[in-house]
Amino acid sequence: MLLNIRLAYHKTGRARFLSHLDTMRVFQQSLTRAKLPLRYSEGFNPHIVLSIALPLGVGMESVTERLDFGVTENMNMGTLPAALNAVLPEGFLVSRAAAGGRSVSQITFARYEITADSQAKPERVLALFASSAVVEKRNKRKELVPTDIVPFIRGVSCEPSGDKLRLTATLSAREPVLNPEYVAEAWRLYLDPEAAFSFKRTALLDGDEKLFDNL
Repeated sequence: MLLNIRLAYHKTGRARFLSHLDTMRVFQQSLTRAKLPLRYSEGFNPHIVLSIALPLGVGMESVTERLDFGVTENMNMGTLPAALNAVLPEGFLVSRAAAGGRSVSQITFARYEITADSQAKPERVLALFASSAVVEKRNKRKELVPTDIVPFIRGVSCEPSGDKLRLTATLSAREPVLNPEYVAEAWRLYLDPEAAFSFKRTALLDGDEKLFDNL
């Protein structure tokens, strides 16, 4: 029997500095330590069948990541998160587990909280991302080309958060993918060259902009 298991997990704190490949290694090691009936690839060098939807940029936090892996027998989904959290390093937290789930190809948008240490006014921020914000964006051939990123932004709100500003933005997560770093780049270019940012992915959405909340 071959089954696919999907995990919903958080990646926060110091874990945000791990690359996508490092994150893959963390889960490969942790799944092994949890002594699960893992499915391995065939061939000369077998490895755990595992994939992560929408790799997260280094330095970004998330409370809405998805990971799939294969097992060879039925498992208790209710106890699996605790079993994995017991062996995962600091900064990783599995919140849910389920067998199967919707195809991750249905994920079309991602919502981010972008916290800015900036002197810009909220109304100027909203005006920028409601009109035109041209930045040097890399295309598929890794060439830098002038690109207006506003068409790839579905919704923006901006409000004070203590002595900083919090921008909530829904960005394209399928071709073309809009990395929130480009939002920060436009902010620095048009509003405040000294602004500093932190990023957190808070939700995944399908093509109808509904939450991809079921596993």
